[in-house]
Amino acid sequence: MPGRGVNTELRAVGAEFIKTMRIWFSYPIMLVFWAVFPLLWVLPYVFQGRALVGSGTSEAFRQLTGSGNYLAFVLIGAMISTFVFSALWGVGNSLREETYWGTMEYIIASPTHPLVILIGKTLAEWTWSTVMVLFQALIIALFFGVQFTLAKILPVLLLVILLMIGFYGFAIAFAGFTLLIKEVHGWVHTLEWIFFLFSPIRYPVQVNPITAAVSTLIPLTWALIAIRGIILLNRSEVNLYQTVLVLTLMDIALLTAGYFLFIYLERKTRRDGTVGMH
Repeated sequence: MPGRGVNTELRAVGAEFIKTMRIWFSYPIMLVFWAVFPLLWVLPYVFQGRALVGSGTSEAFRQLTGSGNYLAFVLIGAMISTFVFSALWGVGNSLREETYWGTMEYIIASPTHPLVILIGKTLAEWTWSTVMVLFQALIIALFFGVQFTLAKILPVLLLVILLMIGFYGFAIAFAGFTLLIKEVHGWVHTLEWIFFLFSPIRYPVQVNPITAAVSTLIPLTWALIAIRGIILLNRSEVNLYQTVLVLTLMDIALLTAGYFLFIYLERKTRRDGTVGMH
């Protein structure tokens, strides 16, 4: 981005942030839908659990997780996964949405680098996700008895930020693939179900040795175990430090890989001249 100052790039980030937020808040019903839907979606699993064990608690479940409260377990998983899937769909698929709006060619042809545009979209996505999760936390606290004290919120917020830094790097790489193959729905869906299988969103991955081993490679696993430990079990800070270290190392790897992959794919797309084929 030669010849363009930091202030110019920051104004571009701000303009993209405002543009994206205006589009989303033009459809407020979508905010309500995505704030409530992830919680409603888990209720069949809760009813299934009650049908199998006869109550909302299970001794076998307690031995695996330290808490017999399965309802709180899945609701926290739904709340935190809202951030992750919002990043994958919102940022990873964002350049595809520009093609729907007819503005993709303008972004590619403008002097502003697409990565700057993606930073603005990432900030907007974070704000949108945070609003949705605050709605979810309010619902969980009011109707399901899960308590969120200030002492718990601060370390949880730290873990969510560390979790999402790496995922946004990952999502930016997905946006690069949008430039190359023009569609990432299939990839995002595949990744979504891999996370449902190999990370403890809906069930403790310790029930199977393969899922337990693979889950350690996914940042969401580390974050969910620590966050549930803080909210449900008042976990000690020693384990929190270990999780922070692991997430920080994963962030460095995912951000670095995401940045260089996007730069490579963006240059390849320009060199091949395939943007007009979207």
